[in-house]
Amino acid sequence: MTDLQSLRLFITLAEQLHFRKTSTTHHMTTSALTRAIQRLEESLNVVLFERNNRSVKLTDSGSRFYEFARHVVSEYEQLQLDLHAKNPEQLKGSIKIYSTVTAAYSILPDLVKRFREHYPLVMTYLETGVAKGGYARLSSGEADFSIGIMTQRLHHDVLCQKILETPLLFVLPKNHAKKDLNDIPLIFPEQGDLATIITQYLQEEKLAIQVHSYVEGHEAILAMVAAGLGAAILPKIVIDNSHLSEAVTASPLKTKLPNMEVGLFAKKSALDSPVKRAFWDSCKRQQPVYAH
Repeated sequence: MTDLQSLRLFITLAEQLHFRKTSTTHHMTTSALTRAIQRLEESLNVVLFERNNRSVKLTDSGSRFYEFARHVVSEYEQLQLDLHAKNPEQLKGSIKIYSTVTAAYSILPDLVKRFREHYPLVMTYLETGVAKGGYARLSSGEADFSIGIMTQRLHHDVLCQKILETPLLFVLPKNHAKKDLNDIPLIFPEQGDLATIITQYLQEEKLAIQVHSYVEGHEAILAMVAAGLGAAILPKIVIDNSHLSEAVTASPLKTKLPNMEVGLFAKKSALDSPVKRAFWDSCKRQQPVYAH
């Protein structure tokens, strides 16, 4: 008989197609994961994955079993909800969240704390990285949820709900004499939603700027400003939650910068899981936080 843990391991591997990443997600060794998949294949008497030193991919049997495994795990979680409708704290399972470092300690604590109060047996896994990595993690199944900037562009298979709004600020090195966009080179986001928002603002205001460098990561941009290498346009929440906040200063611009909306993202298919749906709904009930 196949146990639920084996099904969950299989589902993650089928989505990530990477033994090392899957073993890391489930906090186990790669060899232990390999043995678990081999036992699963032996019990079913089929090959679920074609694998070599370069790649891993599902066989036709593996694809069919993936749909079955997702259905079984989802039905089991739903059964748990139904059986413990009056005691939701009995719900078991796990959620995987991807966010920036700033979001990890400024946004997530309140969201996770509220959820854990109702569902203490659900395990929460967190991975931090640059904001632009959110969709890739959702798409591969490495994350169930990601926190990122809300823009007009949204993939058809992804849902988003607003959880926070924060102003954008023009920040310079502390005690810098010049206070205008034209007076100091800008440390610009390498790519991503913040870069899009800033570019749109500059185009609308018909502003030409000098770029010092393109940098990946909001925290890294702030570090370069603190080092005196240039100015930047950054979310207030990033500055407020950084140990470098005392090394920079905010300066108003002639035209007010827009606010930035931050959202919780999830693939639509992930919310078929009652555990993940419970987290989504828990965040939905929270009022948006505004950093003024």
